[in-house]
Amino acid sequence: MVTHGKPTAVAGCGWAYDRAMLSVRPERFIAGGETLAHDDDGRVVFVRGGLPGELVAVEVAETKGDWARGLAVEISEPSPQRREPPCEQRRRGCGGCDWQHLAAADQLAAKSDIVRDALGRTGRVAAPDIRLGASVPEFGYRTTIRVVGDEDGRASFRIERSHDLVHADGCLVADPTIARVVGDLLITPGLEVTLRTSVATDEMTAWWDRRDGDVVGLPDTISTGASAVLHEDVAGHRFRVSAGSFFQSGPVGASLLVDAVRRAAPELRGASTVLDAYAGVGLFAATVVGAEVETITVESSKAAVSDCRANLVGRRARVELGDVARWRPDDRDRIDVVIADPSRTGLGKSGVASLTRTEAPVIVLVSCDPVSLARDTALLERGGYRYVCTELLDLFPLTHHVEAVTRFERVTGPGEVS
Repeated sequence: MVTHGKPTAVAGCGWAYDRAMLSVRPERFIAGGETLAHDDDGRVVFVRGGLPGELVAVEVAETKGDWARGLAVEISEPSPQRREPPCEQRRRGCGGCDWQHLAAADQLAAKSDIVRDALGRTGRVAAPDIRLGASVPEFGYRTTIRVVGDEDGRASFRIERSHDLVHADGCLVADPTIARVVGDLLITPGLEVTLRTSVATDEMTAWWDRRDGDVVGLPDTISTGASAVLHEDVAGHRFRVSAGSFFQSGPVGASLLVDAVRRAAPELRGASTVLDAYAGVGLFAATVVGAEVETITVESSKAAVSDCRANLVGRRARVELGDVARWRPDDRDRIDVVIADPSRTGLGKSGVASLTRTEAPVIVLVSCDPVSLARDTALLERGGYRYVCTELLDLFPLTHHVEAVTRFERVTGPGEVS
């Protein structure tokens, strides 16, 4: 049923003018955090803000061919899993935590459904073995956040699907140390600033492009610039992390990942040589691999490679700067386990080709996107590796994002696994 009526003001998305309205019942979550529904004509409708099983009124924002996309603006029959978003910024439109309307206890199971669907449809895995792992605390878990200056210079977040901004004061997921700082900042309008803090040491760093503006109000104790460093403890190891290097959502999330990688590859305990691809600051090389084990790390970020070298001092580590897609193992390398933690886009064909050339018996893939995991699974299968199992971790509560740790084993012949 399509109806037209008065404009509906939708907080945070800029959709505040006349649009077609649909009444639909979302069926399931899909990758990206939306729900999938069908209208009365059978057309696919992607719904933001809806939950499976609800009856919702959707304001259509986009229509192309046989599908439409829109926002749930009225819930006629709410799901028992629905709740009022706990964060004021989200209620005002902040795009950072898009699943606040889903009860926290139900979020990891919902993410599991998305991963299972992606592995089945795109990865062609008949019956994915998916295990629900741990979650970080719902609030205060993010030790790195990115803010932008609004027209008044206040630290702000972007509103969902809009260039508009909402103040960052009181962010529920930011570490309390960061939360105390953001409200005092004066930032050049439009300037993006990345703030990071250490739970272990209370150090803080701030990084921005000084060509685009400046930041006033930072405490004197905060180090600034891409080369500024802090130190964080994960799994009994202290890591140097530069402001320009990637790090996980926080030390709790990093520790959960370390434990999951250990579970995925018990062979690490007896390995002679391990490849840590997309190694970052050396999180896995320093924690899941013994100091006496020959370890090869490959990373394309200069800042992260510098950190990695510092974090692996005293270990049998070969730290290489370069693109994994172009990396080739030496003839002398006999790699027992590969750990790969690529960006959201995944390994891709070239990344898979590089890793499968190692002929390692086991590959552990850390993925932060269900679709890229599914694509990489299909590519690894074609490259001679069998999907075994996936453990899911919720390192980003209140969002649709999920971390997956997946084990693959090399097939050496018909029905055989190395």
